Amino acid sequence: MSITELIAVLKQTAPFTYFANTFPPLAGDCAAVQLTGGGEASLKANISRPALQILIRASDPAVAEKKATDLHQALHGKRNFDVGTTHVIFCAAAQSGPLFLGLDENNRSVYSLNFTLITEEA
Repeated sequence: MSITELIAVLKQTAPFTYFANTFPPLAGDCAAVQLTGGGEASLKANISRPALQILIRASDPAVAEKKATDLHQALHGKRNFDVGTTHVIFCAAAQSGPLFLGLDENNRSVYSLNFTLITEEA
């Protein structure tokens, strides 16, 4: 599963402007998506447990919160979908809701969402 493939799925699931790994300095309302490691892969089965983080940034606090909440609701508990050649068996949020991280240097609200996945390669 590549970050590019993951962003393509996120755009279909919850349309928004997504970037890989970091926010560009001048981008407005957007999200940064990172694959963050996760748990160990099974040596006996074709199963992995990657994790991902999505950071949502928006100039309007209500927009940031709504986008973060919409993404949380769309992804938490999602089952049986494909990201490139990777089959995601299950996606679970690591927290019960989006986490407000505060304001960035331009006073935009930033929320964090963290998910763990159970996957298998095709």
